[in-house]
Amino acid sequence: MSLSSDKVEVVTRECFLFKNMLCMQQQVALSAYICERDRTPKNEPRAMIPTPRTLVLGDNAAVPSVTYRRGDATVVSTIVDRGLELLKKEGMCFTTITDNIIDYTSLSMATIRYEAPGGRFPPHVDHCKDSAVFLVSLGCSANFMVRGKGETEVHRFQLRSGDALAFNASTEAGILHGVESIETGPSAAGEALAKIFPVFWKHRYGVQCRIYYRPRDETFTDNATN
Repeated sequence: MSLSSDKVEVVTRECFLFKNMLCMQQQVALSAYICERDRTPKNEPRAMIPTPRTLVLGDNAAVPSVTYRRGDATVVSTIVDRGLELLKKEGMCFTTITDNIIDYTSLSMATIRYEAPGGRFPPHVDHCKDSAVFLVSLGCSANFMVRGKGETEVHRFQLRSGDALAFNASTEAGILHGVESIETGPSAAGEALAKIFPVFWKHRYGVQCRIYYRPRDETFTDNATN
């Protein structure tokens, strides 16, 4: 699986933006992977102000994420591995976590569904020791914000379908981030994806892959080839 773009932008210290990282074939493969595992109830009442919904990816609603060992042959692992390889090639790293950005032990994937235009996630700092986040955007574009630790400037940009963001999720890095709104119309890539998966006409999926650099006590829920 090849990347459709090799351009990485530094948003702030230890936060990196990949524009057009996933080609359409990769976006379709990832979307299909998520849809096949989605067990989110379909008859939930719609709130007057819809909030982001974490999809249930499997039969256990209490554990909506999917976990993987390093080396598992899945579409998620392949995307994350290629992104980390690109960061290493460019000399970028997560300095407070590891000296070798590609040498992780496991990762988990959760998917959050945002409705356009009101979907938002308040600015926050992840306090996750020994981990980084690799975030892939699918469908409608997200208006995203990032502020580095100790900074006053807020960096605002769009995450379009196929874009990705990688950042150090530790308390030490202190990267403030959030979703301010969702665009009502998808980008060209988002529109092409919506023709295959209609949910993306009015929604954005934030596919959050959390990368762990130390062993954890966990149950691996998916290691099938895809």
